[in-house]
Amino acid sequence: MQGFGDVSGHFRSLINGHCDVVVVAVVFGDMIQAGRCSKKTVRDVQDVEEAKWSDLTNTQKRRFIDCLVENDDTEFGYAKFTREQLQTLTDQYLLYQDVSFPPDWDLALTGYAYGELLFEKGARDERRVTFEFDHVASQSDSADIASHIEEFVPNTSPKYKSSHSSPGIQTADCFAGAVAEDHKKDTDWIDSIDSDRIISCTETSLIQLENNLTSHDR
Repeated sequence: MQGFGDVSGHFRSLINGHCDVVVVAVVFGDMIQAGRCSKKTVRDVQDVEEAKWSDLTNTQKRRFIDCLVENDDTEFGYAKFTREQLQTLTDQYLLYQDVSFPPDWDLALTGYAYGELLFEKGARDERRVTFEFDHVASQSDSADIASHIEEFVPNTSPKYKSSHSSPGIQTADCFAGAVAEDHKKDTDWIDSIDSDRIISCTETSLIQLENNLTSHDR
């Protein structure tokens, strides 16, 4: 099994009201399958070196989604988080104190979401799992996310790298962006994709975070 992950939005901006939603997304498929649509979307587009949803025109976004619909060898997963959801958690006040379990809560939640998506896709039953995700601000933070993923799926080999060098991560970026835009603007980008190809794990990821908050506060 191969997977590629990226995040739309920032958790710390979310709890402070500067961001409407955070989406953690994974695209499942081999390197060629997973990267096909991101490469196709920006092919022959001047001055665009990689596919980022926030940089695409509506025509390019439609081209990307249509490619996902046709490319049925890939599947997807996401976890979508809002400020309201985080504020309903027991001991949620700790989030505003930058609580670390360790790692810091936002890195932990990112790792929970990636790990839950891999788990739901059956990664624990696979002999070999490779997973790449877009690196975050520092190498140590990226390593913390990777170690959290391994707690869920011990047989995986999470690696972090720049999206610039991974069309699969670019596809995950665009899928996450589409889910986020559907939430913020009431668009229907991902409705075109067969729902059987998409899994979601928002609630289970939040339960993991809440358990850590509760344990930390004792």
